[in-house]
Amino acid sequence: MRDLMHATDARTGAEWARPDARLYEREEDFATALSALEPGAWRQLFEENHRRVFKYALIRTGNTADADDVMSSVFASAARGIRKFRYQGVPVAAWLLRIAHNETVRSLQRRARSATTTLEHPQAASKHARDEIASSDELADVAGAMGRLSPDHREVLMLRIVDDRSVRDTAQMLCKSESAVKMLQVRALQSLRRKLEE
Repeated sequence: MRDLMHATDARTGAEWARPDARLYEREEDFATALSALEPGAWRQLFEENHRRVFKYALIRTGNTADADDVMSSVFASAARGIRKFRYQGVPVAAWLLRIAHNETVRSLQRRARSATTTLEHPQAASKHARDEIASSDELADVAGAMGRLSPDHREVLMLRIVDDRSVRDTAQMLCKSESAVKMLQVRALQSLRRKLEE
């Protein structure tokens, strides 16, 4: 494994870690190492997925603060639940994105409860509204349109376009056939186009 993860500078003889090398190439080995709480496996999980989880949460929640909170919660939940995880041929990233989905839903529910509470306190409500407006300025029109899509459409576009997943990987993650994913993506893009024209 050392020769895959390290290289030697021919000029100086110094060793350096290859940034593109994966410590665990096989998903089953990766899942086993995560279950055994091996630090290298957790580093790999974070490095390969933190941007993906953040982007997913950002598009769903609409602001960076909530996306950061969701990302933190996702990795904490993964650490708590890894011993129950059983590898069944689906990539570990799919399991992590399912956690991201659940944590994002919880975040949106908390936000809805908070908005209801702030209606009873006008000063807090106006501050909350200013925060929402400021954070929404961080998003492009596409992110806003994505937020108005149905969950199925949003998820397929997240996986296929934002995460650049193959049709096959997307089908595995969504538990759908490849042809169903292709059709769902076509419909999602049509819906996104309509939202952008509104």
